[in-house]
Amino acid sequence: MFAQPSETRPLLRDIARDRLRSEIMRGSLCPGERLDDQELAARLGCSRTPVREALADLAHLGLVELRANRYTRVAVPAREDVVPALQALGLLFGGVVRVTVPRLGDRSRSAVFRRLGLLLDCLEAPSWQPSADAATPIYRTFIEECRNPMLTAALRGALDGLTFRLRHRELEAALPWQDIRTGIVALRVAVDLRDGRLAERATWSAHLLPDPDHAGPEDVGPAHV
Repeated sequence: MFAQPSETRPLLRDIARDRLRSEIMRGSLCPGERLDDQELAARLGCSRTPVREALADLAHLGLVELRANRYTRVAVPAREDVVPALQALGLLFGGVVRVTVPRLGDRSRSAVFRRLGLLLDCLEAPSWQPSADAATPIYRTFIEECRNPMLTAALRGALDGLTFRLRHRELEAALPWQDIRTGIVALRVAVDLRDGRLAERATWSAHLLPDPDHAGPEDVGPAHV
């Protein structure tokens, strides 16, 4: 029988991946920026092998583009990915919202209600520029409140990759913001009422998906804006 380690230490691959993912998400590494594994290894203080493994993981998330014998770079969000990415977020979070909203504690419910209100205020401000990360605190609140550890891990793994795809420079023109705003208003009402089913329907609406009560599999696909 194999001896179990007294403590679990994070792998260098995981450390490198989390560090690079954080730098990409906060903009320290910009879309299109070339990534040299030797330079990254020197900066991160490890060998090239964990860096290469980390870059492969980030490519799987859509944060990095790997082109064998050509280049490795931070991915460049494409306009045609904006709506599918938004819809994927709606599909991932719709069921979580439905289950979580009725059992939110008072503090968490107030936090979600307040954050939805702030998001609506931003949408209505004349000077507001659409941001891919505007709703991220709301997503993270639902992740924290989800009591299924496997689902929580899956959501955390997918969130950065999908919101990154929304960082297109023409985001304002790529999405129907009035439709999104209507869905957010409905979600805020559902959170206030603790109505999970209404919250799921509102989440789908805010993410440009059809009503889940009436949608068939053929209806859940990329929408045309």
